[in-house]
Amino acid sequence: MEIQWPDLINLTYDMIFIIDKSGSIKFVNKAAEENLFYTKEEFLNMNLNEILFESEKFIEILDTIIASADEKDEGRFQDKQIDISIIKKEIGYQDLILISKDTNLKIIMANFQVRRLFIEGEDYFLLILRDVTERRFLEQELFKITENLELIVQEKTLELQKKNEILELLATTDTLTNLMNIRKFRETLKLEIERCSRQKENSVDTFALVMVDADHFKYYNDTFGHQVGDEVIKNIGRILLESTRKIDTVARYGGDEFILLLPEADYVGVIKTCFRIRELIKNNLKMKKIIRDVLNVDSVEIPKEHKISLSIGASKYERHKTMDEIINEADNALYHSKEAGRDCVHIHYKGEYRLVSEDNFDITHYK
Repeated sequence: MEIQWPDLINLTYDMIFIIDKSGSIKFVNKAAEENLFYTKEEFLNMNLNEILFESEKFIEILDTIIASADEKDEGRFQDKQIDISIIKKEIGYQDLILISKDTNLKIIMANFQVRRLFIEGEDYFLLILRDVTERRFLEQELFKITENLELIVQEKTLELQKKNEILELLATTDTLTNLMNIRKFRETLKLEIERCSRQKENSVDTFALVMVDADHFKYYNDTFGHQVGDEVIKNIGRILLESTRKIDTVARYGGDEFILLLPEADYVGVIKTCFRIRELIKNNLKMKKIIRDVLNVDSVEIPKEHKISLSIGASKYERHKTMDEIINEADNALYHSKEAGRDCVHIHYKGEYRLVSEDNFDITHYK
């Protein structure tokens, strides 16, 4: 039976089909003919499955529609919006693909409308489909553009992140030695003071500061040039870093001075650390080799009175001391070492500055 329909239905750009429960096509409008290139007569001898690229999916959908319609005796002429995500959840919102007569594939919106019709006592279904081939193409192009933009944004974000990391490194690191700079060191020291201030009143879990100055550095810097001076500073920094614990902090204080933060340190441990780094500098800082390598000379003579050594000052944190107080105590201890003839260690202990050496060091004095 051919179903007649008002001419108004041919004015729409949407493709309109009327099918029976078996899927046989009973009516098509002009838009369906123009989009799929079948004649009206050809359509009327076809089943809707014949123009579906993946007909089994649509059959499942149509079966669900029919079953749903059969459940409603009073469903005559009522609109029914079909949402694929509800009917077939594993399909989701997915485009249907129709095959046109010239074998080109047409992409059709999956959110289609279905109306149940009663014609001469028989059930029919009105399907309204829309050709969105061009729209999908544009969406895909837009998706590609969006993906490219996202990649660009990601690359720019990573680039910015790396630049920020470099800036952070430059802001916290001494560029010559790659040690922590004094700004970052003061931040670290502040946190350590806060940690210790939370300990019990008589807790021995406190820290010490050690100030180190390279004796006779000015001689090498002035005599052999800044390049040699820079190598001396870098090598001292390296030796200090290698001679301390992982929990310790080594920073360049400025010029030829360095500062060390030694957490969880008692007086005996601090003094032994000072002795150790003095000996390491004496034994491992090869000044002649540094000068030969930098200046590219075969030999060099260094007066004994200008041999590089370390003057060291140390202080231990006590509750209620400020950051500046603990630094000043270590700095004053260093000053006492310089005044005492260099190449020695002074420690601030119970309000006084004591000269300590391997010869006069008595552990019992610092219990």
